[in-house]
Amino acid sequence: MTHEAQNGVLIGATRKSFTVSDLARRLGAAIEGPDSIVVDGLNALDLAGPTDISFIGSDSYAARWVESKAVAAAVTLGVEVPGHDAAHRALLRVPNADLALAELLTLFAPVVAPATPGIHPDATIDPTALIDPTATIGARVTVGAGTQIGARTILETGVNIAEDVVVGDDCTIRAGVVIRERCVLGHRVSIHPNSVIGSDGFGYRPDGRGGMQKLVHIGIVEIHDDVEIGACSTIDRAKFGKTVIGAHTKIDNLVQIGHNVRIGRCCVLASQTGLAGTVVLEDYCQLGAKAGVADHRHVGKGARIAAMTGISKDVEAGAELVGAPAADRRQFWLMQAALRKLPELIKTVARLEHENRRRDADSSSK
Repeated sequence: MTHEAQNGVLIGATRKSFTVSDLARRLGAAIEGPDSIVVDGLNALDLAGPTDISFIGSDSYAARWVESKAVAAAVTLGVEVPGHDAAHRALLRVPNADLALAELLTLFAPVVAPATPGIHPDATIDPTALIDPTATIGARVTVGAGTQIGARTILETGVNIAEDVVVGDDCTIRAGVVIRERCVLGHRVSIHPNSVIGSDGFGYRPDGRGGMQKLVHIGIVEIHDDVEIGACSTIDRAKFGKTVIGAHTKIDNLVQIGHNVRIGRCCVLASQTGLAGTVVLEDYCQLGAKAGVADHRHVGKGARIAAMTGISKDVEAGAELVGAPAADRRQFWLMQAALRKLPELIKTVARLEHENRRRDADSSSK
């Protein structure tokens, strides 16, 4: 393959290529090995090929380096890499291999053709909607009356935006997303396919006649800047007021957020997390997959909730909780360790009871 240098990148026929020295400059890394090696791919240690770079963030990963076919790796400072062949392969020493991986993923990402501003002829746009001329509106998109779409925002195929919605600048709304009436999105918001923003909250009351009375939800959803929402997630509108998602919060696929929830900035919610109505998450909270929080609960700043944890009480700032019902992480694992001893303990108790009965029987026979 022939390569042409362009802005520090070697452009090949099908893949991006970089020299190790180029990558080191971009990562701020020190090199252990040849700096002229050409790298044209990125993969895990066990899957990497002879022209790929990988990453090593711990001693357990470092032990796999000898068997890996990767020609280079970004390695966290302080991690020893046994068996490194510095004559033929290169290590790039970085402060944090995980953060270096984020940069490498950006560098090796396939080149995507830039969006073409304009409105597809198959889109349906209400005459009163305000669409910035730099926005891109795809096929079969629907935009309702009074809605505003910001500069350089992209609405992919089949997006449905209702009336009086505000979508800020540089947003990316993927195929099939639905945004209901009066919801507000800030700048650089990314929503992945088939998510729904602003559907009715789940609210019903017995009507006294053997049926159920639906509670109409008249509030909105407000999403702040730099939020990312995964595929097939739902954020319900408020009963009144706002359901709020704070800036830089990241929400995974298949997450359910109930009415009037308020999520702070830089929170992370993994797949299948469920927040019932009026839950409050303060800034920097982390919730693992399938975590659930009951209605009206308050989760303090920086709390970390493990996967499949059930929250039924308020959570203090900085708490680390595991299990259902939730318990302090250290207490939970102590309880688990005790449970593992339970079968043997039951046997011991049964044996002691049997011995006691025999002694009692012997004493009564004398």
